[in-house]
Amino acid sequence: MSVDTRASDFFVAGGTLPLDAPSYVKRPADNELFDLALAGEFCHVLTPRQMGKSSLMSRTAHRLQEQGVRTAIIDLTGIGTTVRVEQWYMGLITRLKVQLKLSVDPDQWWAERTSLSVVHRFTDFLHDVVLTEIEGPVVIFIDEIDTTLNLSFRDDFFAAIRFIYNARASHPGYRRLTFVLLGVAAPADLIKDPSRTPFNIGRRIDLREFRREDAWILEQGLEIAHPAQRKAIFDRIFYWTNGHPYLTQKLCLTVAETGDGNWADERVDRLVEAQFLSEEARNETNLKFVRDRISASSQRRRLLTLYRQVYEGKAVSEDEQSLNQNRLKLFGLVQAERGVLKVRNEIYRQVFNLDWIKANTPIDWTRRVAVISPLVFLFLLAGIIGFYSYRQRQQTTEARAQAFVDSFRSTASADVRINSLAGLFDLPGYEDQARQLFYQELGPEEQLALFDLTDPQTVGTQLITVVKGLYIDQENDERGNKLLYAMTQPLRKLDDPMAINLSAEIELWLQGRDYYARGEHEQAITTYNVAISLNDRNPGTYFDRGLAYATLGEYANALADLEAVIKLNKGWEEVARQAINQNHGLFNYGVLHRQEYQAIAAWFPTPTATATQTPTHTPTPTFRPTFTPTPTSTPSPTNTPKPTSLPTPSARPAAITSQASELMIIEPDDGDMVLGSPLIIRWFWQAHLRGRLVYCRCACSASGR
Repeated sequence: MSVDTRASDFFVAGGTLPLDAPSYVKRPADNELFDLALAGEFCHVLTPRQMGKSSLMSRTAHRLQEQGVRTAIIDLTGIGTTVRVEQWYMGLITRLKVQLKLSVDPDQWWAERTSLSVVHRFTDFLHDVVLTEIEGPVVIFIDEIDTTLNLSFRDDFFAAIRFIYNARASHPGYRRLTFVLLGVAAPADLIKDPSRTPFNIGRRIDLREFRREDAWILEQGLEIAHPAQRKAIFDRIFYWTNGHPYLTQKLCLTVAETGDGNWADERVDRLVEAQFLSEEARNETNLKFVRDRISASSQRRRLLTLYRQVYEGKAVSEDEQSLNQNRLKLFGLVQAERGVLKVRNEIYRQVFNLDWIKANTPIDWTRRVAVISPLVFLFLLAGIIGFYSYRQRQQTTEARAQAFVDSFRSTASADVRINSLAGLFDLPGYEDQARQLFYQELGPEEQLALFDLTDPQTVGTQLITVVKGLYIDQENDERGNKLLYAMTQPLRKLDDPMAINLSAEIELWLQGRDYYARGEHEQAITTYNVAISLNDRNPGTYFDRGLAYATLGEYANALADLEAVIKLNKGWEEVARQAINQNHGLFNYGVLHRQEYQAIAAWFPTPTATATQTPTHTPTPTFRPTFTPTPTSTPSPTNTPKPTSLPTPSARPAAITSQASELMIIEPDDGDMVLGSPLIIRWFWQAHLRGRLVYCRCACSASGR
């Protein structure tokens, strides 16, 4: 067996390790979780990404099965976040039926209890089915619980788990049922409603980095390729990673596959530089996760201020009640050592350094103005310094952009090209250059091949960035639709809520185009509505919906959509104007109502003028809009003559169901409505021009709340 093959078989960088993986490192958490779950204790393993949660879960489940405990593993990413509440709970009990080998038919069981709430049905299923059919203990692992954080009904789910725990006191049968929760979340995140009791049950399992004495098996793995140097190599790797599972496995795998040679510390350092510290490694998945979580946090200033104190070596005592400390731990930046916060490892210290802290800390303008307002000359000096810094950063940005262009042109690797395009899209002002590389330097077949990825996880969020940068440009023709379809395939394979949402939006957009091509214009509009509810920044969906409205003679809605198109992207102005000029009825309506559409009023003569256009329908034009900056205004076209914010009704209608027509609208607690769709269910409220609600067809039968 070759060195590379044996190394690849030994080390696993990313993902759940198989049960027979020789590189699995056993940690104190292994026995702790096993012992507690075996004793029937509720547990939660809430740690940063790529710390080995899923591998720990699968091995613990296997060990429990060997002890006669029935187990089920539910990965919530497999259920999704764009489903309605009943579908989500049905996904749970269907997986329990399969993994626990239950005899009940979940669909029939669920349908027979429509008079009960979904949470009531879920808890009844656990009591009346799971604990009735299984006599011994049952442990249910719920993985990726952070995918629930954007679900409107998540409070009820975690409250149901807490109910089962509390019910043990009065219902001894529940003592045989145990839950283990895993994910990148804090207990305080699970129930957000301040009027409800927080999620305060269960034992926390602290899943920490490998200790040097525990990781000897990885050192043994290096002997496959470098028997004489394994200890020195692994010591240097451990210096950089401090036992971080993913970082350690990735470096070990690269070293083992590199071949023979002198592996002094300097060579390991160069490998670390290439893998994690260089500009080319900027979008490395583990590091990008940390950047994205910090950037997206509403508490970014406080988090970075706290992290800076830790980075500079100040003694910051661990406070498990501190939300900001818990956030930094979950993002992976810090950990507690002997009651004091420390930067997690040397790689993070080099990547997330003072320059990064300063660049990402928002400016506190209120305080700054208060300090410098009496000192005008200092303000001027700061301006000069700021301009110089800007020029320095601009030059650095230009060099980075050229590196991405060169990298794209020098390879045929889809992974490298996607990373290069993502790098350009992430650089302000270089989005057009990224599109030019894609459209001008790749032929149609090469463009499709770019998304034919064997393992999309290797590019992860970079793939999402590239698709977001390209998909709105696709025309409604065979080439454009084939490319949109190709983009959805790797997105489906990513365990990322953003990828799931983006894939669903594109699939709905394509489905709407298909309905339009078959003359089913009302169904096309319904489908576009759901796509727009997922993303109201895509001018292409508004344009296609506007064409469908125009074909049905609903000119007010058509003009509202076409006006929204150019507000989102001025590059679409010519094609939107062409669509209006080619439809006689639409043009005449615009002449009479030009004052209602300020953004496009100049396209129409005064009402005394006579329209001369003759076509009676709006064809689907073929074009590629020019690339212009997105305007700051955010139109939100609805089913009203002009795009406005959604109305808030004074009185909410009662829940409406109709089994005969397969139409269903259910009113949730937040006042929105649920609309069914063959692909996706989306909560939203939309007013109709004549005061009615927009109904969507639903493939499932209607049921109660």
